[in-house]
Amino acid sequence: MEKSMKKRSQFRFAFTKQLALILGIGLLLSACSPSAQMLNRIPVNEVSFKVVDADGQPIKGATVESNNGNNTATNADGIATIRFGSVGIHTVTVFAQNHNPSTTTVTLPSDRGDTKTIHLAEQVTYSGNAFTQMGSTQMYTMMFRYMFNSYGYSMELSDYQEGEWTKWKISSGDTDNAMVMKKAFLKEKDNGQQWWQIQMTNDGENTYTAEVLFEKDRSSILRYREQVGDSEPQEKPVTENYYSQPNKLTAESVEGAITEKNVSIEVPKGTFTADLIKYGVVPEIDLKIWRVKDIPGGTVRYETVQEGENLIYGVTLVDYGDNAQTTLDSF
Repeated sequence: MEKSMKKRSQFRFAFTKQLALILGIGLLLSACSPSAQMLNRIPVNEVSFKVVDADGQPIKGATVESNNGNNTATNADGIATIRFGSVGIHTVTVFAQNHNPSTTTVTLPSDRGDTKTIHLAEQVTYSGNAFTQMGSTQMYTMMFRYMFNSYGYSMELSDYQEGEWTKWKISSGDTDNAMVMKKAFLKEKDNGQQWWQIQMTNDGENTYTAEVLFEKDRSSILRYREQVGDSEPQEKPVTENYYSQPNKLTAESVEGAITEKNVSIEVPKGTFTADLIKYGVVPEIDLKIWRVKDIPGGTVRYETVQEGENLIYGVTLVDYGDNAQTTLDSF
């Protein structure tokens, strides 16, 4: 992974260098043109990004890259600033060595001058007792990374109903080991807040359970309860910006990304007929989603691949049902 990230960095540097040369020549030839004078009047919108690890510590040297071609690295405080010359919605992707990348969006001019915090989860190898090796915050970032989003985008293409659950096998591209995770929509309160449950099983023996109270529309986390193995459930502290809500794909974006319809895909739960959706999330890396509309969440598999075929990680449906209940007496 380190070699591939170095390769991507070299590619981006070479590409940016060529682009800068081309743009420099263009600006030299047209600096006095009426169109150049008009462009110079467009206000530049700056947005800063603070990149932190699972424990909230700043990450120095992380690459922050926007869809307008700008990229920079974070300083010792984990902060980088991107300049945008146009209004609208922009996508920003953050990379750091030994961490999973993350994607977010900014809306200009409303986000102008803001500093957004980006939490990067550490890469996980699914071996050993993950529950004793990782702290609570690290567990949270890893679970939410795989269960609710990929590259910052929501992997739920349809809604869960109260009581519905899905179980998934998550595997890295360079190992035969796998982790099993389950997520369930437990209850919706009268005010729209939602209780969800996530369970992670390591080597088929140890279980980590978290029950989380989301704000309406799952825009933020209000409470977080956890249980490791047979220990007593604990209430965990929840602070502002504890959770970064994944970006929801528009229906038009999903339909536009369908590359094949009615393809057969076999997963541990069985064989399904699905629509294959494919996005190029960053250069050389694709996100693939197999959509099946009549199951909770609407997907049976999603994966990220490098250079078209090398699996980075895959998330595959093992089972699903509609009888989920709290196990931590959270409500």
